[in-house]
Amino acid sequence: MLGKLLKYEIKAMGRVMLPLYVAMLFIAGLFALNLRLGMNPSMKSIMEKIAIIAGFLFVICVMAVAVVMAVMVIQRYYKNLLGNEGYLMFSLPVTTMDHILSKGLSSFLWILIGFATGIASGFLMVGIVSDLPEFMEELTRVRQLFFQGHTKDLILLIIVALVGVLEALCKVYAAISVGHLFNGHRLFFSIVAYIAFGIVEMIIMLPLSKDGLVFGRVIDAVMDAEKIPTSGFLWIMIVISLIGMVIYGAVAWYLLDRKLNLE
Repeated sequence: MLGKLLKYEIKAMGRVMLPLYVAMLFIAGLFALNLRLGMNPSMKSIMEKIAIIAGFLFVICVMAVAVVMAVMVIQRYYKNLLGNEGYLMFSLPVTTMDHILSKGLSSFLWILIGFATGIASGFLMVGIVSDLPEFMEELTRVRQLFFQGHTKDLILLIIVALVGVLEALCKVYAAISVGHLFNGHRLFFSIVAYIAFGIVEMIIMLPLSKDGLVFGRVIDAVMDAEKIPTSGFLWIMIVISLIGMVIYGAVAWYLLDRKLNLE
């Protein structure tokens, strides 16, 4: 049943996000093409003006994608589970965890596609503006720079980013669930809960910070190549994010499963 829920969520978000991602790639290509044509002295004047407009549109598109993604993450969870649709969703023969996983995994997938689209847009612009042989040579150089001697750290860095996204999603879901415990001003209390989570995190991490007694020593050891490889710090970040993800996920599950209020 989780597969069916996930399929439905992916399609629901895709109807909004996919056109935006396609638009981002199109505008990126248009912007780069104008820059390329602007290198021609005979077309420089008019193409520079068009390139400015296209560049402005690209920035607006990137900002729109980020904002719409954030709205979709919140809306799909809030309206679908805690709004009027919640009566139908919670009547389905699925567990509360299945509902949370379908929302989280779908949002995670489309966020990853968004990052991939952003990277593809960058490569597209560089590929159009620069000569293809030079671009391929530069791409090979970058690949060698990252993968020769830094493969392990690069993989760990990617894992840190992925786990961090999952933790952020669980944190948003937990905050929305806390806000829904109140009979009025639920959005306001959700924002308050999110801020409160951040404050609690800061209080917990304060004695473990660089200047703290515990984490400071760990960081010093991690950054000392003679004691622990630098990848040790990335492992610490992964563990911290995993702990946060589990805690926030558990809060969201508990409130939906035991304290659900659809009134």
